[in-house]
Amino acid sequence: MDDLKKNLIFCSAAFHIQQCDNNKRENEYLFCLKQLLRFVPSNFDIVVCDNTIKNIDNLKNNELKHILQNKTTFLILNRNIGTKNIGMGELDELIHVYENINFRTYNKVVYFTLRKIITNPWVFEKVNSMEKNGLISNPIFLHLNNNNNFYYSPSTPNLYNDMFFALSSNLMIDYIEYSKNNIEFNLKNNIGSEQNLYKFININQVDYEMLDCLGFIRIDYKANNEIQLI
Repeated sequence: MDDLKKNLIFCSAAFHIQQCDNNKRENEYLFCLKQLLRFVPSNFDIVVCDNTIKNIDNLKNNELKHILQNKTTFLILNRNIGTKNIGMGELDELIHVYENINFRTYNKVVYFTLRKIITNPWVFEKVNSMEKNGLISNPIFLHLNNNNNFYYSPSTPNLYNDMFFALSSNLMIDYIEYSKNNIEFNLKNNIGSEQNLYKFININQVDYEMLDCLGFIRIDYKANNEIQLI
């Protein structure tokens, strides 16, 4: 592992939102972060950015605070443009991280929305071994609802999933500049971050590797806390 080049994981977070109890949400983020730390290879640095709290003492979960302060670089963005368009809020966090972290010191940069439970190290191994400039996905979802009514939802056309993707560091910088120029347009026209990524990849004819799955678990609070396997 020592001969691998350094990579960066940008983790988007929103610890406190009106729709959810803060304590429950902090606990969910805690275990998502612990799973990340459990599986991430040693050549990855982790930066977490939140846009819903003013300072780290707004968090009540002491274990979460300890991990953020000691195992990651933790940044706070003191604005939240994502209240009506979550993806644009996440991109705004990415821009803020780029303004505070030198991406050029890394080989590859991973974009990861933190409120996902990672089940194994496979995606990071794919990042370390990727030979093209991008690693993207558009997987199907397996929905496991409270009534045991399991079903698949198909991939959505004209987008790339941005729960997790990786770009070479120079290309991620290009993506940040592209997103800066398009955030206002996207907000006005209700265009999501996944469509934004899709347009960037295709306009620039980026060479990429495609993942058929991610091996993540997500809890969808908008669907009565349905569990989704991705």
